[in-house]
Amino acid sequence: MNWGHKIIIVFAVFAAGMLTLVTKSMRTKIDMVTQDYYGEELKYQQVIDGKQNAAGLSAPIMVAQPEEGIMITYPRELLGKTINGRLTFYRPSDAGKDIHLSLQPDPSGHQLINRQLFIKGQYRMKVQWTINDQPFYQEQPIHIH
Repeated sequence: MNWGHKIIIVFAVFAAGMLTLVTKSMRTKIDMVTQDYYGEELKYQQVIDGKQNAAGLSAPIMVAQPEEGIMITYPRELLGKTINGRLTFYRPSDAGKDIHLSLQPDPSGHQLINRQLFIKGQYRMKVQWTINDQPFYQEQPIHIH
């Protein structure tokens, strides 16, 4: 085999490799963090204010994983107050597996979430609420096992 044939074989292998890479990259699913990223960016000042307000509480919102499910424990300042807010469990690997719930603490400041809603793996818990028109925001990673 002469050197001309070897060059053609190298180019053919290179072209086949490039086509394989392009095909695989076209089939890869990429989820955005949010579909309305521009609108969320405009509201980000509320998140900054919410983080500052949440830092002023006596304790952060705590997450535990007993056998019954996922237990959310709210700070004592929130007990007995009217809370409007939402709890989001963001799944970075698949936006279709995100979980959105409303904040519904019991009188003792706990909220139990059914474990069946979750798939084992990494989530980012985002808690956003208001009390007397004052925004609060907390975010933390959790691993469901």
